[in-house]
Amino acid sequence: MTETSPLISLRPARQDERWLIVRRVLRERLDPTKLKWQRFVMAEAADGQILGFAQMKDWGEGVREFGSLVVEPEARGQGIGGKLLTHFVDEFPRPVYLFCGGHNVAYYLRFGFRRLKKESEVPGPLQRKWRTAQFISRLLKASVALMVIE
Repeated sequence: MTETSPLISLRPARQDERWLIVRRVLRERLDPTKLKWQRFVMAEAADGQILGFAQMKDWGEGVREFGSLVVEPEARGQGIGGKLLTHFVDEFPRPVYLFCGGHNVAYYLRFGFRRLKKESEVPGPLQRKWRTAQFISRLLKASVALMVIE
């Protein structure tokens, strides 16, 4: 599962990185639920610095959610997020879902995701999270999107 490029390599997370994952997810104000270090893949520079990470959540019934994508601010714009996303989309069977802020929809469209607009399109295991996201987005006056790649 290790992927290498001249700049970064992708590798499974290690147990000693679990708190780094939690801290950075909270720092980025991402969904802190279902964080299990064993599901994470780390993007690591040649010098050992962690530049980003992401995970795939399994909700059962064949429903998978890409999530917890974090790229360090100084490493953004270098394709690290895309490399992590592509790794997971290629590694796991489709469909793959993801929740994101409305400001990130265009980014995920570039990778072939489409935005779900009707609750009837949301698979059973994600219904509760969908409703919670809709409630919070109205409360905070922020846009939240559910997307899928099939």
